[in-house]
Amino acid sequence: MKKTILFNLSLFFAIGLSAQSFQLMDHNDVNIGGTESNPPTHYEYGDAAELGLTKFHVKNLTGTTKNFAVKVTLEYVPYSLSDLAVCFGTACYSASASVSSTQIINGGVGEDLAGGASFVDLKIAPVTWPWVAPATDSCVWVVTIFDSANPSDGQTARVIWRDNSTFTSVNEIDVDNIKLNTYPNPASNNVTIDYSISKNGSLIMHDLVGKEVARYSLVKNANKLNINVNNLKSGVYFYSVMIDNKVLKTERLIVK
Repeated sequence: MKKTILFNLSLFFAIGLSAQSFQLMDHNDVNIGGTESNPPTHYEYGDAAELGLTKFHVKNLTGTTKNFAVKVTLEYVPYSLSDLAVCFGTACYSASASVSSTQIINGGVGEDLAGGASFVDLKIAPVTWPWVAPATDSCVWVVTIFDSANPSDGQTARVIWRDNSTFTSVNEIDVDNIKLNTYPNPASNNVTIDYSISKNGSLIMHDLVGKEVARYSLVKNANKLNINVNNLKSGVYFYSVMIDNKVLKTERLIVK
């Protein structure tokens, strides 16, 4: 009996410790957040002006008022002037593109949010005016929203802002039937991509700035693609499944 009680208490505390107070969503209220150690990748598409107005929503999952804050980490920007703007409504701050370490916005103080309520005026957007070639430029920041009183309580997304003249937003297309599995990842010599698609298509690989580095044919009845990456420089790449000239799904590949 004591063992059962102890187990139940341990389970209770484990659930309490793992509970999240906030949910990070895009402007369509789609959850995009994950863990800080393994954040999911989220894409924002548009022209330079639209990218500069990107909004996110934050929901308080608890029943009490809490203050959420934001921290960001630079992963890639096209130019040193491509800072990141973070605005809680009309209160705006910036993260410098010249700083590689994590930047806590406004000293870890953000916006009070009532229990169960959503904040829909969180602007997190690149400063797009320095972008010389928006069609090929892109920027990547890791974004975390967290409880000001408990910095370990939060959600994280890896956000990529990219011009939509080259790509079609994956959010506009149903991707439930597209299955991808890449191994090894990171890769040093060869990588295998297991895939499942409903019709013939292509796999296109880009580097961080959106330059196409490789293209392969995908066959509906096949399910495996082997790629030699010896000719690629070490770094982060993205491969996309394209069918009928639309990008249906994009995943990340690390070459070491």
